[in-house]
Amino acid sequence: MTEIFPTSRCVREFYSHFLDRDAIVPKALGIAEFESKVLLVPDMSLADEDSRVLIMQEASEFKNFSELKIQREFLSFIKNSAYLFRFFEELALEDVLIEELELADTYAQFEEHLSILKELLQNYKTLLMQKKLYDKITLPEVYKLNEEFLKSNDSFLLHLEGFLNKFELNLFIEVAKITEFKISLHVTKYNRKNIELFEELGFSLSVGNSYILNLTTKEIQSIYEIKTKKVDCDVRNFTTRTLQASFVYEKIEEFIQSGIEAENIAVIVPDESFATTLKAYDSFKNLNFAMGESYRHSELFKKLDAVDKLIRVREVEHKYRVNRLRIEQSTIDEFQKSWRKKLQADEIISFLRVFCDESKRDEIYEEELFKFKSLLKSLGKTELQIAIKLFLNRLMSRSKDDVMGGKVTVMGALESRGMSYEGVIIVDFSDEFVPKRSQKDMFLSSTIRTHAKLPNRSDRENLQRYFYYSLINGAKKVAISYTKNDQSMGSRFLDELGLLSKASCDETSYFKPLFTSSVIPPRYNPEKLEGSYDIKAGTLSASKLKTILTCKRQFYYKYILKSKEAKIPNAQISEADIGNLLHEALHYVLQNMKVVDENLLMIELRRYLQSEDRGLIWHYHLDIWLEYLKDFASLEAKRYNEGYRVYGLEKSLHVEYKGFKLEGKIDRIDIRDNRLSVIDYKSGKIPKSTLKTLENETNFQLEFYYLLANTQKEVESLSYYDLKKAELVEESLFSEKMEKLDEVLKELETPLTEFEKCEKTTPCQYCAFVKLCGRKL
Repeated sequence: MTEIFPTSRCVREFYSHFLDRDAIVPKALGIAEFESKVLLVPDMSLADEDSRVLIMQEASEFKNFSELKIQREFLSFIKNSAYLFRFFEELALEDVLIEELELADTYAQFEEHLSILKELLQNYKTLLMQKKLYDKITLPEVYKLNEEFLKSNDSFLLHLEGFLNKFELNLFIEVAKITEFKISLHVTKYNRKNIELFEELGFSLSVGNSYILNLTTKEIQSIYEIKTKKVDCDVRNFTTRTLQASFVYEKIEEFIQSGIEAENIAVIVPDESFATTLKAYDSFKNLNFAMGESYRHSELFKKLDAVDKLIRVREVEHKYRVNRLRIEQSTIDEFQKSWRKKLQADEIISFLRVFCDESKRDEIYEEELFKFKSLLKSLGKTELQIAIKLFLNRLMSRSKDDVMGGKVTVMGALESRGMSYEGVIIVDFSDEFVPKRSQKDMFLSSTIRTHAKLPNRSDRENLQRYFYYSLINGAKKVAISYTKNDQSMGSRFLDELGLLSKASCDETSYFKPLFTSSVIPPRYNPEKLEGSYDIKAGTLSASKLKTILTCKRQFYYKYILKSKEAKIPNAQISEADIGNLLHEALHYVLQNMKVVDENLLMIELRRYLQSEDRGLIWHYHLDIWLEYLKDFASLEAKRYNEGYRVYGLEKSLHVEYKGFKLEGKIDRIDIRDNRLSVIDYKSGKIPKSTLKTLENETNFQLEFYYLLANTQKEVESLSYYDLKKAELVEESLFSEKMEKLDEVLKELETPLTEFEKCEKTTPCQYCAFVKLCGRKL
């Protein structure tokens, strides 16, 4: 019998149990290897990713394609085409025709969009056939079974983890007609969808049992109850994401001291980028990284990528990067001269070899160069900038094996399928990363998915629950951590899995293993600052007033000395950056939208946020925010149908009030029945006022906006727009806050003469001038 496992790691684990046995070792294959052996496509070759993009772009050369709002400019098309491939691949693997989607009751342009997608798909399939190529989209239509391979095996046993798509199920049914084929699976409340799937084949399954199903005889060969046990689980939260690394090393030591072997401990990273943080603090090489080390970290990739970013996006951080990598200006000039020129394959390869060191042969780079040269020859002359982008895309998908790693394995949640460990540590178990958001819903809403019997959001989330449940239930000891602060909170999966977080721990002890610090005496720390500043002489904004009321010393540095915050150029994105990017996207899309339609609004927002200039710093957070914006788009369509229209966006206004010159730029003003609704977008925490906090209130933003907008027309409402929850939160205590504002302005009629430090240190946490004050946080 040949056993089939979900991953190659499971295969290696299976074989490891026979190392000390003097016996014939059973055959074992990963599911991908099994499919590669059993599926034959005569006279055709598998299309590589670059070829697929080029063919899809060629297939899009028809008039109505522009209605999808996907740019055909090559570099933009590379990014947007990923959604097209996911859409077509899912339909193919789930055996759903586009015609079946047309029956769904949805938005007005949906049928037109499906018609365009249908034409695009047909063009793409035709081009693939002409070039004698196939891919995941066309595989279900062109494959033949390798009967010789199947007959050479007495039977197969598939260890199923998760769900089967229609293509896989039909494939296994066909295989079962030729040779005995069995499926082993566990049925829990998180993968109960399998009950319906196998019921159609005549199997009656129930939650809480494990089965071996014989597809050939259509019989349940064995059944036994899944035993659940109380797991020793420690759940902690930290205000800083990096501190989780210290928690990981603490738990590894604790698990080993309890008797668990290092080889039997796994660290699960829902967001694999956190592996970089773990690696940075792995001083004793205790960890091995299943995902390897991304080729992005190689010197050759960094240099080529730095030149690409410098020429494509002229930002100061990219200038610093090329200097840091010691790239000669003459080299950059050579790239610049030929950047938009169409070059032959050999000329392009010469540019790609500029940073190669013959004495240090890089096998991955050389391998990709060899394959890329063949692609370039088939393309003919190609612009250098396009060729470099294509080549970087190829390199990004590669990784180097972690040959120097230790015994504790670090892996992604998907890679953990089918594996069992005595000690399990899961980091980043926050709402931001768990559940992982899908990128498959650009064209299909949940309603359409349900109608077409395609996997929906609930199905995908249940699959992730199943993976985590299996890991936790199979372990002796479990440790889970997540970030809890103003921007992050624990995943709802914690409650659903019955896991409770312990009370907040002393984070100081977790800082010590990661960081060492020494006290540096302040170079500038005057206890008193005196002068004179007449607020009525200039303009007053809500943010300037907030600074005055929060800390007069900060106001002195920021508005009187006009000191600027010193920022080190980098490609990281802060919460403020996120807010600014969302503001820009909403402003751009809404100002050009005559009729607000939920699906069209979503497509336009997705298109804008994926634009080249944004992608370099924004892609990390993109999937999360696109999920939030779906509810936003739905609310916008509802408001439009209720009669609301956009009156102004980013509208700058001025007004004289109580002797002060007030100014402000309002994110958005809507109008209905000649009355205004003032809106301020919030991507983070919504400010809330209470009678208890009113005495020390510093935020009068909506009150300023009321006074400013009232110069235009009557103001009906003042609201914060919570973009995460897609709801309008009206200003609380408006009348009381207006009275308080009047009191504050009365006190500020006298010029400021002293600029003392704030009494509490809470505002100092995010103050750019805290070092000047010598405050210890």
